[in-house]
Amino acid sequence: MAKLQLASFWHRLIGAVGFRKTYNFILFFIFAGGMLGFTLSRLQYLDINRFRRHSIPGEWYYYQQNLYKTGIMLHLGAILPCSLLIILQFIPIIRYKATLFHRLNGYVIMLLFMISNAGVIIITPHAFGGDPVSRFSNGLLVLVSTVSIMIAYINIRRKQIEQHRAWMLRAMFYMGSIITMRPLIEISLPIFRSLEYKFYVSWPCDQIDFTWKFYNISVPYTSTYPMCNATISPWLGNAERYAPVRADTGSPDPAAIGASIQLQSVLAGSVATFLHFVGIELYLRLTSREHERLRNVSYERQVAAKYKNPGSAGLVVQKIGDANPWIPHQQEMNSTDN
Repeated sequence: MAKLQLASFWHRLIGAVGFRKTYNFILFFIFAGGMLGFTLSRLQYLDINRFRRHSIPGEWYYYQQNLYKTGIMLHLGAILPCSLLIILQFIPIIRYKATLFHRLNGYVIMLLFMISNAGVIIITPHAFGGDPVSRFSNGLLVLVSTVSIMIAYINIRRKQIEQHRAWMLRAMFYMGSIITMRPLIEISLPIFRSLEYKFYVSWPCDQIDFTWKFYNISVPYTSTYPMCNATISPWLGNAERYAPVRADTGSPDPAAIGASIQLQSVLAGSVATFLHFVGIELYLRLTSREHERLRNVSYERQVAAKYKNPGSAGLVVQKIGDANPWIPHQQEMNSTDN
């Protein structure tokens, strides 16, 4: 009896927010809950001074500059409210009972998403250290998420609902890799510490100097990085000097900690991007029945709107590949009866 009551309560609970299947609610709870927690913990960074105090060692050397400060403020100011609105967008009861809000909220999300990506483009040269791998990863995420948003927008304008769902899910999952990257950085920490081989990152001497002063280290930084001393190799003149910084999170040197986090970010970012790319495609393949149901809904709405080729009026695979023509459920039933 108790089990029946518990099952009844559970179905009433997930039904109250519009979920019909338990696994959908569990996935929503995991991913939306993770995004909510991460976003709420980062809302404090809308105050740029708090972001400065919690930034990775050496990071503020670039973000203090007007261009990159504008970029990070643009990114945070857009992506944080965007993340909160996204959670509402995936609550089924809102889609069913507040269609107008769902529609307007979607357009606001798309706009904020594009603004955020513009900020990422600005800060990419120095985000997470700005090495070539980080630049490529950031550029790839901006590219695929922007393209996904554009395709999702085109499809919803053409009432191709199942494709809109698929591409919006892709865009959100791609964006979510930044969240997954954080725990992966912590996981990679003992791995980096256990390696006998130590890694070095090249930093400008001015950045090392700035970082030491940022953390109020009274000892001259040239005591640890003598190659930054202007009296050494005077023939360099006013050319920018660089020094190899040993990546070590256990070091009292803040530059060493910053260099280590940069390397961990490269590894964690690559793994997180791969997991999210594969994960969303796996989810879409496993929910093919929902995809087909929504395509029939698209067909009905496109027929009502008098679109040509209803059911395939949007950007569908039949338009660019060699897939078999899609047949609406109603026509399948009729052909079966005959």
